[in-house]
Amino acid sequence: MARMRIVVPAVCAAMVALGGASRAAEAPSPGMAPPPQPYQTFVQGATVQRGLIPIIEKAGTYYFSLTPAQLREEYVESSVPSTGLGGFGPAAGEPYVAPARVFRFERVGRTVVLRWPNTYFKGGGDPPRERGVRQSFPSSVIAVVPIVAEDPHDGTIVIPATPFLGDVADYEAIFQQEIKNPMHGYHLDPSRTFFTQAKALPENDVLRVTQTWASMEPDLIDNVPDARSIEVGITYNIFLKPHDGYMPRLSDPRVGYFEVPFLNFASDERSTRNLYYITRWNFAPQTPEKPSKATHPLVFYISNDVPVRYRRTIRDALLTWNDAFAKVGILDAIQVREQPDDPAWDPDDIRHNMVRWVDTTTPQYGAEALIITDPTTGEEVNVGINIDAVMGLIGRVYTYVVAPARGLPDDPKAKERFVQDYLRSVVLHESGHDMGLQHNFIGSMAYTARDLQNRAFTQKYGVATSVMEYAPINLWPKGTPQGDYVQLVLGPYDYHAIRYGYEAIPGAHTPEQERPTLANIASQWANPLYRFASDEDTEFFNGHAVDPRVQMFDLTNHPLAWCGVQDGMMRGLLDAVDKRFPKRGEPYDQAREAFQLPLNYYIRCAMMAAHVIGGEYLSRNRAGDPHAEPPLRPVSRAEEMRAWHMLAIHLFDDAAWRFNPAVLDELTYSEHSILIGGGRWAYDPPGHHDIDVARIAATAQDTVLDELFAPLTLQRIDALPERFGRGATMKLSDLFDWSYATIFGDIRDGHVARIGEVKRDLHLRFAERLARLWVNPGPGIPADARSLARSALVRLANDTAAAERRHGLDNLTRAHLEALGAVARQALEAHVVIPEMTPPPGAPMESPGAAGPWGAIAPPR
Repeated sequence: MARMRIVVPAVCAAMVALGGASRAAEAPSPGMAPPPQPYQTFVQGATVQRGLIPIIEKAGTYYFSLTPAQLREEYVESSVPSTGLGGFGPAAGEPYVAPARVFRFERVGRTVVLRWPNTYFKGGGDPPRERGVRQSFPSSVIAVVPIVAEDPHDGTIVIPATPFLGDVADYEAIFQQEIKNPMHGYHLDPSRTFFTQAKALPENDVLRVTQTWASMEPDLIDNVPDARSIEVGITYNIFLKPHDGYMPRLSDPRVGYFEVPFLNFASDERSTRNLYYITRWNFAPQTPEKPSKATHPLVFYISNDVPVRYRRTIRDALLTWNDAFAKVGILDAIQVREQPDDPAWDPDDIRHNMVRWVDTTTPQYGAEALIITDPTTGEEVNVGINIDAVMGLIGRVYTYVVAPARGLPDDPKAKERFVQDYLRSVVLHESGHDMGLQHNFIGSMAYTARDLQNRAFTQKYGVATSVMEYAPINLWPKGTPQGDYVQLVLGPYDYHAIRYGYEAIPGAHTPEQERPTLANIASQWANPLYRFASDEDTEFFNGHAVDPRVQMFDLTNHPLAWCGVQDGMMRGLLDAVDKRFPKRGEPYDQAREAFQLPLNYYIRCAMMAAHVIGGEYLSRNRAGDPHAEPPLRPVSRAEEMRAWHMLAIHLFDDAAWRFNPAVLDELTYSEHSILIGGGRWAYDPPGHHDIDVARIAATAQDTVLDELFAPLTLQRIDALPERFGRGATMKLSDLFDWSYATIFGDIRDGHVARIGEVKRDLHLRFAERLARLWVNPGPGIPADARSLARSALVRLANDTAAAERRHGLDNLTRAHLEALGAVARQALEAHVVIPEMTPPPGAPMESPGAAGPWGAIAPPR
C-alpha cells in the first residue's frame, strides 16, 4: 500500500493517432468502400469462435462478426495490461491505464464506426435536454473500418479488429509519466505489434495484443534484455453494458465510496449540476425487505499462481465481509473458490473475479484492487486483487523491527503468523475497495493507546475503525501490553459504510427517493467511530491538506504522543543493530537492511508533526447533523508548539542523526558485476559504501520545510489569527521565529563549533530558502512571509558577524559562518523580483465546471 499514482481519464479528448499498426483499419469513406464479400465465402477456411460477439480468425487476422441487433447494443470496453514493466508503471492486470468506456459498433454505409459515445452528461430523459446534451458534448471515434463480408439473409456483417493493434489504451502516456525526458521516450512500433490471442467467451470478448515500444536512447527502465525494445501485452475486453435492473445510488462525501461523476442537465433548480453515483456490486438479494441470499453474489477466484501457503488466509479475509453484509440483510454475499484445474475454465471470463499474485523487481504497492464498472451507473462488473510478491518480504519487518522491539527471538513460527496476519489485513483492505470503499485516513483517531495495547479490544474492533485506513504496525515497547500488530477484523466504520452503500431502502424506487434515508445514515459523521476522510485530505506536501487527524501510518487519538513512543523505540533499535545483525555466516547487507527499516519508520514519525503546524480540524458534517462540529476549527497554538518541539528534537537537532559508530561501520553492501553483452558490464553501485546519513537527513528536513513554507501553508498561517482571534493559533511570525531559533540558535548561543555535517548543511539550505523568499518569491507567497524572511536574513547577518569575532574557531566553523553571512548579505543587497499577481486564496482559477466533473482518479490500494 504505497503512494498513489494519479491517472486522469481522457473522457472527451479526441483519440490520438493509433499508429501505423492500425492502417489496415483505415477505411475509405462510406461511398468509396469496396463491396463486401458474401459471408459464406469469407468464412471458408476460417476459424469461427462463438461467444458474445463471434470472432473469426483468417489469414492471421481477427475479425468481429456482428448481427444487426448487436449494432444497436451498447458494450463496455476496458484496456488492461497483461504484462507489467517489472516495477515501472502499471502492473499486469491493473485496470487503470484507461477508464472503462461505453463502446458501440455503428454502421455507416459500407463501413462501421467504432465509437466511444459520451456518457458523462445527462439530460434526465427529457427529450429537449437529451438533444441539447448530444449536440453540446462530442463523442470519440476509435476508428472507421470497412465491412469485409455480409450475409444478405440475416444481415450479419464482418469487420476487422485491427484498430486494437493501435494505442487504444493511450499507453504512451504511461511512458511519458515514467520517463520525463522526451529524448529517452518510447513510441509504438507497428512493425512489431501483433495479435497473440482472441477469445469469444459467453459474456465477453477478449483481444490480446503484444505491443513493442521502442526508444533509440532508452533510460530508466533497465530490467529487460534490451531496453531499446519493450514488449507490452494489452488485453482488451468487450462486454455488454449491464441490463439487470440495477438502480444507482447517490454518493455522499460523509461516507467514502468511489464515485462515477456526471453533469446533470435535467433540472435548473439545484445549486450544482454535479451528480455522483457510488461504485458498488449488485448483489440483488432475493427479498430486499428481509434477510435473504444474494442472487448475484460476488465470487472471488484465487488464481493458481497464488502460493499455496497464502490461500487460506486470503479466503478467510474475503469471507470476513459477509459479517457486514449479513447485518444489512444480504446473506452469502461473498463466496471464494480456487481456480479449477480445468483447461476449459478461463480466468478471462468476465464472470470470474480473480485474486492474482504478481512478481516485480521493484515492489510497487503491496496489493491493489482491480475494479471495472459500468461508467453510466457505477455498477461493478468485474473486480479482483493483485498481490505484489513484496508480501513475501514482510517477514523482514518481524525480524528487523517487531522481534527486537518486543525482545523476542526471531522464531520462524512467530514470523509466519506475523506474515499471515499482515496478508490478511492487506486483503481486507483491497477487498474493501472491491466493495466500492475509498481509503479512510481518519480511521486511526478513535482509539486510545490503552485500547491498542489490549488484544481483546483489537481482536474485536481492530487497530483502527476501518480496514480502509493505512494503519502502521501496532507496536509497543518491550514490557508494555501488546494488542494485535495489524488490522484483522472489520471496524465500526466498515459496517457503517456497508450499510450506506448496500442496505435496502423500503419504498424507494429512484435514487432521489433514497436520498433522505442515506442522508440520515451519513449524518453520523461526528461520531469518531464513523468518521471518513480520504486521499484528497492528505496532500500536506503542497499545503492543501489542513487536518492533522487525516494522515497515513499514524495510530491512536494522540498521534504526536504515539510518535514520541515510536521514535524512542526505533532509536533503540538503530543503535543496537550490531548486537543482532548480521547473523553468523550472513553478509553485512543484513545489518544494512536492519538499520534502514527502523530508520524509515523513525523518519516517517519525525516528519508527521509538521502536519499540525498551521493546521485546522476539518469537519464533513452538514448543518443540522447530530453533534455537528464547525466546518473548520483551528489547531491550538499550544498543540502547534508541542508539534514544533518534536520537529526540533527528532528532525532538526544534530543529535537526532548521530548513531552508534559501531553500527554505522557495519552498513555496507555486497558487490556484483554482470556481463550484459557488447563487452559491457553492469556495475551501478550506490555512491556510498556506508549509509549516507547526512543526505537522508537533508531529504527529510527539506520535505518538511517545503510543506511548512509552501505558499498555501504560509497563506493559511497568515490568515488564521484574523479568522480565529489572536492567541488562539500561531502567527506567521511564530513560524519564522521558531524556525530561526531551532535552526540557527547554536550560532547565537556560541555552540556552532560543536555541530556536525547534518546541522551545517541545514544551516546553509535554510539560509538559501530565506534568500529565495525575499529575493525571488514564487507566486502565492504572502507579503508578510517576504518581510519576515528579510528580517530573518538581517538577524542571520548580524549573528554570523558576531560569531566570527569569537576566538578559537577552527577553519571549518569559520568558513561555515562566512558562507552563511555571505548568503544573508548578498540576498539583502540583491535586486528583488516583484512577484506575479495571483488570485487571493480560494479565488476560482477558471470558470466553474470548465475542467469537467470528474477530476483525478487514482487506483485503489
